[in-house]
Amino acid sequence: MSFMEDVKVSFGFAKKNVLSFLLAIFGMLILVTIVIFIVISPLLLMAWLANPTDPDAFGLAISAYFQGLTGFMGSNPLAGLFGGGAIGLLFLIPFAAIGTWIFSAIYGMSNEIILTGGTHAESAFGYLRKNMLSSLGAGVLWSLVLFVPLWLIGLGATALTGFTSLPAGWGWPIGILTFLYVYIIGGFLMLHLPASTDGKSALESLKTSFRLTKENLVRVFGAWTIFIALIVIFFAPIAFYAVYFVAPGVIDLGFAITIAWAAIGAFVLILFALPALFLTFMRIYLSVTGKLGQQESPAPPASPDI
Repeated sequence: MSFMEDVKVSFGFAKKNVLSFLLAIFGMLILVTIVIFIVISPLLLMAWLANPTDPDAFGLAISAYFQGLTGFMGSNPLAGLFGGGAIGLLFLIPFAAIGTWIFSAIYGMSNEIILTGGTHAESAFGYLRKNMLSSLGAGVLWSLVLFVPLWLIGLGATALTGFTSLPAGWGWPIGILTFLYVYIIGGFLMLHLPASTDGKSALESLKTSFRLTKENLVRVFGAWTIFIALIVIFFAPIAFYAVYFVAPGVIDLGFAITIAWAAIGAFVLILFALPALFLTFMRIYLSVTGKLGQQESPAPPASPDI
């Protein structure tokens, strides 16, 4: 079975179950907000206890936490928080763990759709209770596998300038190296959460993902490349235009067009491509492990009422 068929069938399923996915994702976003607050609340409490008479302590703690996170995820993370040490990973790991936990629930929905043809939005919340530790552990492993090597590269590069910026002329090479690393390792990780959803532990799921991807390299990376290409098609124009063709703070006609194109892309990606990504890699996992029933037809059936 080709990766093109995997993607085509998955987009069909995504279209038929778009409302279920939207409701589930919206509910998950609310849940993520609550969980993130719970995660950072000990830090906020410590900030307040350190100086309970300072009315600004609480706000400063929140500001410091999210400045650290945005410094890691900003436009030039290699020259920013990487230079300051491993603290960026401490900000990132809880969010990655929560993210993979939430994604696992969406993969559970995807598993239900592929095997039965439909699902309900509330099914995602049921999957949150399953394999919780494995899903959270997957996020920690993702952080270590994806970002520790990048942190080491950034640390070494910025060390040459006293941890202030990348050396002159290093921006493009480091950017290309970062993209290739994330592309390659990200591809090998795409069957991690489907395996976790299947009941495997975090480490076993990681090993399974690398093994199955190696055995099905064209199929996994073919599908992965399609989704990466969609992101590039929609968001590369605004990035290039902002860097090379427009002055800071200026919005001309060309920039406005790229903004509109990126907005359309965000709509398409959230509404169809993101659900299709979950469905595609869940389908690939079920297929290569022999769990995809032979009775499945190429065209997805209509979903039941929500």
